[in-house]
Amino acid sequence: MSQAVRIRPLDPALPRDSCTTFDVSQYGMYLFTTASHYFPGMNVYVTSDFQPDNAMAGVVVRVDELENKSWGVAIQTYSPTAFNIQ
Repeated sequence: MSQAVRIRPLDPALPRDSCTTFDVSQYGMYLFTTASHYFPGMNVYVTSDFQPDNAMAGVVVRVDELENKSWGVAIQTYSPTAFNIQ
């Protein structure tokens, strides 16, 4: 089941992003985005359903270039119990 998420990089110079997950597990997620600023090792905060109390820390572990100028981004989360998987 896909889920709307907001990604906020720890680096304030990088933009926030709103996107949709493709796959979610207790250890992380894979999402699709048109933003090209992601890189492996990038620290982020992930908020599910745009609820501030659902935020958790994570790190980008893989970035795949997809068709139509889009990207697949794999994020490993540090606090898997904070993310509500439905």
